Amino acid sequence: MMKKMENFEKIHKKKRIFPLELRIGKKRWEIQLFPLILWTLATLWVLMFSFMLLWCFLLAMKSSIDATYGGFFPSAKYGGWKLSNFITALEAVYVYVGTKKVLFPSMLVNSLLLGGGIAVISCAACCTASYCIAKYTRFRLVRMLWFIVLMTNFVPISASLSAQIKLMTDLQLYDKLIGMYLYSGGAFGSMFLIFYASWKGLSWTYAEAAFVDGASHFRAYIQIMFPMIRTIFGVLLITTFITQWNDYMTPMILLPSMPTVAYGAWQFQFRVEGVATDITIRVAGLIAIAVPIFILFICFKDKIMGSLTMGGLKG
Repeated sequence: MMKKMENFEKIHKKKRIFPLELRIGKKRWEIQLFPLILWTLATLWVLMFSFMLLWCFLLAMKSSIDATYGGFFPSAKYGGWKLSNFITALEAVYVYVGTKKVLFPSMLVNSLLLGGGIAVISCAACCTASYCIAKYTRFRLVRMLWFIVLMTNFVPISASLSAQIKLMTDLQLYDKLIGMYLYSGGAFGSMFLIFYASWKGLSWTYAEAAFVDGASHFRAYIQIMFPMIRTIFGVLLITTFITQWNDYMTPMILLPSMPTVAYGAWQFQFRVEGVATDITIRVAGLIAIAVPIFILFICFKDKIMGSLTMGGLKG
């Protein structure tokens, strides 16, 4: 009887294994084909954008006549390489605030103050709020806040813009840098969800061990838990700064007296007087404005591209 059962099981195992091996072989073939298609498309995509960036850079180095009648590269026949186009373009990047003319250096300072301050405040607020909601779920109020956070993420930002302007005006915070800092202190949004997922992946036993040694909740957060996600904090800090650097809508609507570099670039591309009408000067100005962010990305590209998938704990 036992031998019959063993033979029966062997027969059925073979029947189950044989089609499974066929499916595995077919699946492996599909997995090998998918990366080939994916990397081919990604390579073509990168080459296309690299060609456009190269074309813009070479165009910014030409004279207006060379851009019209010359070839792909700057020609010595029409003046050769025009490095002075970048200086001319930056001098032409300006914004009028009333009757006051704001030049590029002032807009650069405004971008650093606005982008740096908003990046630090928003990341700190989201990190702290997500920590409290992720690790103190034993409180009913915290669980209620989690549902409120999920609901607020479905509300369109544009729908609350008029109410936001009205609130900032009533609080006398409209068109003030401190008002933008307080506005950026809202702890909810996509960045909150990233921090929340990171906190959920960390064991609470580290904080409990600190509590046994007499540490307070704030000290456990600062000295024990926060260092485990400081890499993610740094990545989100950099990406938030880059986002604020490229944002021209926020200073245009909420901070009109402090135009930023992004706002200056937005106006510069539509200007119809002076040297800005020259396409080579216009492209040179836009490239010069993008250079600081390009340098920042090159310096931190390894952290930006890889740190979000790394774990916070190391041996």
